[in-house]
Amino acid sequence: MRCGRKGPLVSSSCSTRTTDGKGRLDMNTIISAPPVRVFNADYSPLDAVTWQDAVGMLLREVAFALEPHDPPRVLRSPSAEIELPKSMLLARYAAVPYRRVADHASRSEILRRDAHVCQYAGCGARATTIDHVFPRSRGGGNTWSNLVACCAECNHRKADRTPAEAGMRLIREPFRPAGV
Repeated sequence: MRCGRKGPLVSSSCSTRTTDGKGRLDMNTIISAPPVRVFNADYSPLDAVTWQDAVGMLLREVAFALEPHDPPRVLRSPSAEIELPKSMLLARYAAVPYRRVADHASRSEILRRDAHVCQYAGCGARATTIDHVFPRSRGGGNTWSNLVACCAECNHRKADRTPAEAGMRLIREPFRPAGV
């Protein structure tokens, strides 16, 4: 917090200053400032914003500073000083809609995840189809953990069986890629 008070970091009398020694602001320091983290009113992380957006939020009193930079980064105008924060807290709670994480995967996503390599051992062919590790006819779904890239020959050989029943083994277990 700026000068020991809750509120925006706007002041005309605070003593911490970051200048080039001649009272001028070093703009390279401000321009290269990392994104400012924004937390909801309940302290749950929301997003990161640019320093320009952070200054706008402080001036509109939409958010308050949580953590200052070390050393402080200060913007100055003829009438005010604004210290850029590392993180900010919203003044009012922002409702975030619930987003259900879908486990459904498409054919192109599976082929991309497995780099078009057939996932059954001993096969060097380019994968053009996908295979259900646990067959759909037995309740296997179209999920990241049940689909693998497969060449047409191995897909036909495995048919409606599990890899163990077909005498085949997977190169690696199917997984959900990070960020999906």
